[in-house]
Amino acid sequence: MNTFLSTVIETLQSSQLNHFVMDNAVVFPILEMAHFLGLSMLFGALLVVDLRLVGVAKKIPLNNVELFLRFALIGFAINLISGVLFVVGDPGRYLVNLAFGLKMLAIGLAGVNTIYFVKRVKPQLHKTHQPPTIGKEAAVVAWLSIALWMSVIVLGRFIPYVETP
Repeated sequence: MNTFLSTVIETLQSSQLNHFVMDNAVVFPILEMAHFLGLSMLFGALLVVDLRLVGVAKKIPLNNVELFLRFALIGFAINLISGVLFVVGDPGRYLVNLAFGLKMLAIGLAGVNTIYFVKRVKPQLHKTHQPPTIGKEAAVVAWLSIALWMSVIVLGRFIPYVETP
């Protein structure tokens, strides 16, 4: 392990926040529940939107489905907060874990996919078509979103089983 990473781990392990997370019997289980709730909101909402973009439930107006994105953002915020607290609470486990690193990569790629959707695809959906027409590009972005978030879920489950010696 390089010295920078060792320093980061040692600094986090000696922080008050680390002691709050690790030394209180209820904090870690509450974080686990919050993380699961946030993930359910995030993935559930995105699944509704993404499946609509690939052609499922075509009779439901796209504007109605887009309302689910609020729940996805709330779920992401819950997961961001609880996830940071997991890392601060046990940095020696997470920061050296391959599954965790791959999970962060998948989240980053999902973020890039989301930015692409917001900047390039979403404006095209509402341009001049009433009702909006959904093209191939939107479907590709939607399938990629589903694949990336499923990867995040699977890699998150791998974290306890990919321990570094």
